Amino acid sequence: MQDSSLNIILKLAQTINPQVQPKHDFKIDLEYLRNLPEGSLGHAVASFLDEHGFEPLNSGDWIQRTHDVWHVLTGLSPSTNDELVLQAFTRAQLFRPSCAILVLLGLIGNRCSFSDILKAIQYGRLAKRLIDWDIESDWVTPLLEVRQKLGIVPLQEQATMDLMGSSGTAI
Repeated sequence: MQDSSLNIILKLAQTINPQVQPKHDFKIDLEYLRNLPEGSLGHAVASFLDEHGFEPLNSGDWIQRTHDVWHVLTGLSPSTNDELVLQAFTRAQLFRPSCAILVLLGLIGNRCSFSDILKAIQYGRLAKRLIDWDIESDWVTPLLEVRQKLGIVPLQEQATMDLMGSSGTAI
């Protein structure tokens, strides 16, 4: 996404959304995360950012600054479909009008599937509230343990499991 489009979306979100922990001093130190053990949450976040050529977002409220961490937790890519699925997961976690607007526009424009959106809402409701979670305390924790602790089933892995029969072959 171009920087100007991202800036417009972030400003819109800051205008219509209740701000979540806007004063919380959360910043992603990419160099620190890159040096954490492979398989840790922090290393996975750094790898995600590096793989997609992203820089940490260090402005906006807590939800905006931790958005890429949520991608890693849910196993969702930055593709249009997965961004919309993540918006549905986020909306299930907390009141965020921009999430609902983006998901509705995505559904109307056939940019995401209704079944993926429903699953994300279900999983977002089942997971523990991420706004109550201290991310920094889990940077060195293995990603799988963090997901278990928070009750998160990666949405991409679940989609793959749904396509497989009990024998492990595609249906």
